[in-house]
Amino acid sequence: MSKPILSLREVVKEFPIRGARGNLSFRAVNHVSLDIFPGETVGLVGESGCGKSTLGYMVMDLQPITQGEILFEGQKLADASKVERRKLQAKIQIVFQDPQSSLNPRFRIGQIVEEPLRLNGWRDKRERKNLVLQLLSKVSLGEEYLRRYPHELSGGQRQRVAIARALSLNPQLIVLDEPTSALDVSVQAQILNLLRELQQNLKLSYLFISHNLAVIRHLSSKVAVMYLGQIVEISGTDDLFAKPLHPYTKMLLSSVPNLNDERPLEVAVESEMPSAMHPPSGCSFHPRCPQASELCRQFNPELQRVNDLHWVSCHNFSQKEEETKGDA
Repeated sequence: MSKPILSLREVVKEFPIRGARGNLSFRAVNHVSLDIFPGETVGLVGESGCGKSTLGYMVMDLQPITQGEILFEGQKLADASKVERRKLQAKIQIVFQDPQSSLNPRFRIGQIVEEPLRLNGWRDKRERKNLVLQLLSKVSLGEEYLRRYPHELSGGQRQRVAIARALSLNPQLIVLDEPTSALDVSVQAQILNLLRELQQNLKLSYLFISHNLAVIRHLSSKVAVMYLGQIVEISGTDDLFAKPLHPYTKMLLSSVPNLNDERPLEVAVESEMPSAMHPPSGCSFHPRCPQASELCRQFNPELQRVNDLHWVSCHNFSQKEEETKGDA
């Protein structure tokens, strides 16, 4: 079996609380461990504010980690020298949610796609221009777009430019932070198909961050479910949608009409996710969980292995497993 291209080991991110006396902080990402293998798309799903984008920014080294380790191709990002880190950063690129705000409005499209090449030592202007044309062609944009500005393009075209820019340094992993949420449904499908085609042709790995379960199901081979900074379930996509184990995963799936062709899931919670600044004790989901017990209120469950492709963090699952073993 191949080794993971990216590994997160017990990663923690804390932010200081403004105006607070003393060294007070809140934990946005709480001991997350996750592997992404070559050519794999891992979908990271959860409600707004659960820490998905923060995790993506730490992978990109745009946010420093508070604790834990992030390894790319077995090398710790924190231990890399300035030169090594720059090389590693070239292999990990990002496509942001809103292409209008992520593209420099003063630059023409050609300049936007060319800029990473110039900053990374490509001195020959002709070589840079030829590569820019190749990159635009890969995202189905012609030479006529070179001299246009972002505001002259549609949302879908701007996102294609952002993808071309991300491809400019020949990355191995791309973090996709809600890349289709700002687009119309028909354009979303075009961008998703483009991403899948590029992945197949260029052997890319994706960390796909989204709250849209239909999109996650369409593109991902593995899904990590995040709640209040923690990963509560990891599974292969088909298995997760067919047999979700964590009550929060069941709640997410039951909130999407007609997502499952089979029977509807019998979990529906209307309350909102608690603030990361004031997390509940024990299992962070217990205030919203219809199955919560005293054990859930006191102790936070660890992520446990169900099989080679499925992991879950839930006391009730542990109890059910023990009861099943006892009956056997």
